[in-house]
Amino acid sequence: MKYYYLIAAICLLLLGCSSISNNETQESNQELTKEYQSNTLHGHVEKLVRQLLSTSQQFDTSGNIAVGTILPTEHNNGQQLPAHASLGLQIQESVMTFITQAGLNVVEYKAMPSIKIKKQADEMLSRDIKDLAESISTDYFLTGTYTLQESSTLVNIRLIKVPENIILAAATDYVPNDAMWSATKVTIKNNQIYRNGY
Repeated sequence: MKYYYLIAAICLLLLGCSSISNNETQESNQELTKEYQSNTLHGHVEKLVRQLLSTSQQFDTSGNIAVGTILPTEHNNGQQLPAHASLGLQIQESVMTFITQAGLNVVEYKAMPSIKIKKQADEMLSRDIKDLAESISTDYFLTGTYTLQESSTLVNIRLIKVPENIILAAATDYVPNDAMWSATKVTIKNNQIYRNGY
């Protein structure tokens, strides 16, 4: 009978240790996930959107918002601004996600009136003006710019009331350049090549 109590006590002790170890592991994994998420482009855009919404003035949360592509502020080597920069498009998509999750009304103006069924995909969005509705109903534009710097990208977004074109809120964040792309050993600055290390 003594052995039975001894075995039961050892089992309970082992289960308790296992539970503590599992809890510590889960907490550690959650902290790592939070740290990883905050260092991604999506994590930085979340900070931007939180900052924007916390500074908004006279903002009717039941109004419709159209989110535009975040464009570069400068010409690249004298060339015209790119129409579809991948960084600006990804920031746009992340902003749309966060403000939708915040419960605001986002207008998807790229939605086509009908679905185009093709062999490899079913298309519902388009950037071709011929495929889209002639007009959209929106109360606000959410747009912005980004500026590439040596080790980070400065991103500015703003909420504009239309048709008055009044800026109701604005936000700024510095996004590390490796948040979307891994750090490279060679960079270009002022049309000069710089080697970071080998």
